Amino acid sequence: MTETRRLTVENLTMELDGNTIIEDVSISADRGELVSLLGMSGSGKTTLFNCISGIYDPTKGKVFLDGRDITGTTGNMSYMLQKDMLLPHKKIIDNVALPLIIRGEKKEAARKKAGAHFSRFGLEGTEEYYPAQLSGGMRQRAALLRTYMFSDKVALLDEPFSALDTITRRSIQSWYLDIMKDINLTTLFITHDINEAILLSDRIYVMTGKPGRIAGEVPVALPRDERDNFDMREEFLDYKRRLMDLMSR
Repeated sequence: MTETRRLTVENLTMELDGNTIIEDVSISADRGELVSLLGMSGSGKTTLFNCISGIYDPTKGKVFLDGRDITGTTGNMSYMLQKDMLLPHKKIIDNVALPLIIRGEKKEAARKKAGAHFSRFGLEGTEEYYPAQLSGGMRQRAALLRTYMFSDKVALLDEPFSALDTITRRSIQSWYLDIMKDINLTTLFITHDINEAILLSDRIYVMTGKPGRIAGEVPVALPRDERDNFDMREEFLDYKRRLMDLMSR
């Protein structure tokens, strides 16, 4: 493993109720990388996330974080689902501070620590609001900050932007890339949207089949901060063709 390697998944297989859901999956992510898992529904992407996060103890294979074997153990990285899952009866500051409180920190100390990040995440002034008072994009920012408060090493994001309208989605995608760069966060990102994968990723793994396997890996050579209007270029279409070919295998 290289010194820059944050996460390594080696030969992971998961069987549930006698069925093999994913088989012999190996992927990796370096520090500060955004690595996407692209595939159709049912290809095992969420099962793989559940194994990486420790929710499932895989049938075979290993998961390493910074070279340390964390297979089957929880609490090592953050995990955000498609819905923001903010608690409607709690203020935004308390939603964001929740991971710290669960870990045993006092409420006021947790609030102070969480509040220190509100400006960086574009949430300044929303601390005392309730989730229903925020727009969809702002709710996602709050959910992402709560995710970061759980772990600042690796974020597992399972289609976090799919419920947003197109304009809001593009805005928060750009914002998230800036935040990642600012805090050097490593992200594994589930999507079934080819365009989203190309626009956001440093590398893309394609998952196909039942059981799910890695059909191929596609690095995106263009730096993330140089991708304005990337989807209007011929190069973008070349990436799209390669990915569609892998997904059809």
